[in-house]
Amino acid sequence: MRVANVLRNSAYSMTLYVVLAVLGVLIRQAFTQHLPVELLGLEGLFTNVISLLSLAELGVSTVISYGLYREIANKNEAEVNMLMSIYRYIYLLIGAFVALVGSILFFFLPWIVRDNSIEWHYVQLVYVIQICTVLSTYFLAYRRTLFTADQKDFICIRIDLICSLTANLLKFAAIVIWQSYTMYALTALGFNLLANIIISRRLGKEYPFLHTVKVTIQDMRQRKFFVDMKNFLIHKLSYIIYSGTDAIIISSVLGLRIAGLVSNYVLICDGVYKLLYKLLQGIIPTVANLVYTDDREKSYRVYRMLDFMYFLMGGYIACIYFTVLQPFMVLFFGNDFLLERPYVTALAMNVFLGMQFENAYNFRSTHGVFENDRIYMMLSAAVNLVLSIVLVHYWGVVGIMIGTIAGLGFIVYGRVQFVFRVIFRRSMVSYWCSHAWWSLVVVAEIWLIDFLLRSPMFSTTYMGLIGKCVLAAVLMAGMQFIIFRRSEELQAVYIYAAKALYIIWTKAKNKGGAI
Repeated sequence: MRVANVLRNSAYSMTLYVVLAVLGVLIRQAFTQHLPVELLGLEGLFTNVISLLSLAELGVSTVISYGLYREIANKNEAEVNMLMSIYRYIYLLIGAFVALVGSILFFFLPWIVRDNSIEWHYVQLVYVIQICTVLSTYFLAYRRTLFTADQKDFICIRIDLICSLTANLLKFAAIVIWQSYTMYALTALGFNLLANIIISRRLGKEYPFLHTVKVTIQDMRQRKFFVDMKNFLIHKLSYIIYSGTDAIIISSVLGLRIAGLVSNYVLICDGVYKLLYKLLQGIIPTVANLVYTDDREKSYRVYRMLDFMYFLMGGYIACIYFTVLQPFMVLFFGNDFLLERPYVTALAMNVFLGMQFENAYNFRSTHGVFENDRIYMMLSAAVNLVLSIVLVHYWGVVGIMIGTIAGLGFIVYGRVQFVFRVIFRRSMVSYWCSHAWWSLVVVAEIWLIDFLLRSPMFSTTYMGLIGKCVLAAVLMAGMQFIIFRRSEELQAVYIYAAKALYIIWTKAKNKGGAI
């Protein structure tokens, strides 16, 4: 059942991501051809302004989600009602606050937007629509959290897919046929509201026991709600500093040109990461159900299996970065947009380490208790910031990447120690030894594959690069099979893959049923 849930949620999530990505590119192209490009800039400006208001959320959804994982697994309907009522109450307050501040900012728009090339009614329209979109999240969309926590995210994604597809087709028509930004903007808002309303109605049918209960401050204190929010806020702010300062340092020290070159690499790497995130999105609720319903030893075996899966994936991505990223950048952007090879090496190392320990984050995410590893999050932000500022003067963007990797080390250690000390209550020694051995294997594999794929037969064309990616996957899979064929982790991966293939085959056989 858990395997089926992961497959179903991941399949729907990937479909939605790909569809929206393709339609987004087409709509963006049509927009630039038929409507003033300044309107895009206006949308971006207001998105950034309103995102600051969204900080008022303070991680409420994350804190509530962790509680829901546990209570759903324990089938505690009364507590689910209480948590969802707290969630609703807090989000209504946040929504009211955002509406108030947003209304006040409306009167300051002349000081925010000073571009006279855009008609003023457009400025006001874009702003109001952006505010309404954010408010719909606070007043309606919070109900999605229960579906996600209950491993039923596919229900929301399916509704989003239908609404988003219809909305994007109408947005395209509004741009190309009617050339109306008003219709374009209202279509986006209307279908966003429609999706949230449908999901809200579906929630009542899926969970008939759900009803609003009276919430008091004491109820929140009993559940350590305010303590968890405070600690999570430390996590959130630390991660913002950790992940958001590199671009500022690059532009201020190395200049906008280097910042632009780095942004190209980041764009490609973020695309790969988001694709993987959508692929693996369904794992966290399933892990939560496993942790709260099964014995600790079984959870540990599953953890080791998933850990090895992430290792395999991280090793392959790092290999592709190391062997293919530079020629791809030459092909897509040109020679003038290349950064030095050491930066790519550091980028590959960063993604490999990050993917290796992503599984620890999934298990850590099921428990909340944010005070345990908050010090490591704070250290990650501080170390990354200090090292980046110092090393950028010596090694440029490579120095900044070194700071990023060093900061990542603290995040990783915080996650792993939480998993082993709090969840599994085991020593971490064998874990670190395993990962050290795996890392040495991957480094050797990448070096060998890079050496083999330097042949002139792989031309710098899109087909040549695709051939490199496929051959790298075959070579790496072959070498890892030879080295790890007798390991318990790889055997468990085979069993999991067999279950997944059987479920897919069974569903396809039964009248083409959905996963």
